[in-house]
Amino acid sequence: MSRIMTMQEAISRYVKSGNLVFIGGMQHGEPYAAVHEILRQRIDHLQIVSCLTISTTMLISEGRVDKFYTGYYMQDTNRSYPMSRAKSMGKYPVFQEYSHFGIAQALLAGQMGVSYLPMRSQVGSDMLKYNPDIKVIDDPFTGGKIGAVKAIIPDVGIIHVQRCDKNGNAQKWGSIGVDAEGINASRTVIITTEKIVDSDVIHRDPNRTIIPGYRVAAVVEQPYGAYPMHLAGCYSGDWAGFLSNLISEDGYNNFMEKYVYGVSDWNEFMKLWREEKGEEYFKRFEVKLEPSDPIYSGWEEKG
Repeated sequence: MSRIMTMQEAISRYVKSGNLVFIGGMQHGEPYAAVHEILRQRIDHLQIVSCLTISTTMLISEGRVDKFYTGYYMQDTNRSYPMSRAKSMGKYPVFQEYSHFGIAQALLAGQMGVSYLPMRSQVGSDMLKYNPDIKVIDDPFTGGKIGAVKAIIPDVGIIHVQRCDKNGNAQKWGSIGVDAEGINASRTVIITTEKIVDSDVIHRDPNRTIIPGYRVAAVVEQPYGAYPMHLAGCYSGDWAGFLSNLISEDGYNNFMEKYVYGVSDWNEFMKLWREEKGEEYFKRFEVKLEPSDPIYSGWEEKG
């Protein structure tokens, strides 16, 4: 069954005010186009689960986030105009922090359908003072103590991938971060992809599949959907140049009015951005394609 739809349809149908939303990426292949669409649709009072993402900064700066679950957030009010803007509006979210491994385990617990996972990580730190979802419990097998992290189960998960078929079988490679745990823990899944491919492409290389199609609600074909982050095998990143537009009040307001709220969708944004920056600018992000050695599955008998 085809799950293909536009970005506007996917976001309006599946992302609602008050949702707990997983945003994938972790410094690689963030669903930037989807985040812009959430902004355009004025969806607010969100709780966000994400780690090492840049795109989520704009959700915070526009006052759309009430709570943020993260393994690490690199920006603060002293170094970031968007973050200080949120604070000045009285919209600075509550941050609930884990280590990278801690949030991965919380999402894995959600994926597995269990209420928590035991772990030794975290409990030797002062993380327990600040995160109520990390506990020390009795180990039923040793009689000693063991750490436990509560499961995180997002209402909606959004990731950007290199390829996906019409049924939602999505494949991603390169740095995966916590995308596999986060998207599989999510109740509703939106896949944005550089291109939609024939299912036979997926079948020939099944081990790259990050989530099976039966778990996916929407597939959105969106070229350059991770820009300005890099996407392995597709393009390199421009996040430093991109974020330079957001470092001052005037720059921020101009960018949001012109490039986010002033366009109808990501395609219009990219067309306008390319016209203003020029094709030479975008040539910097082209990558030299180096194919890996082929792997032979041997799924059909001869004879």
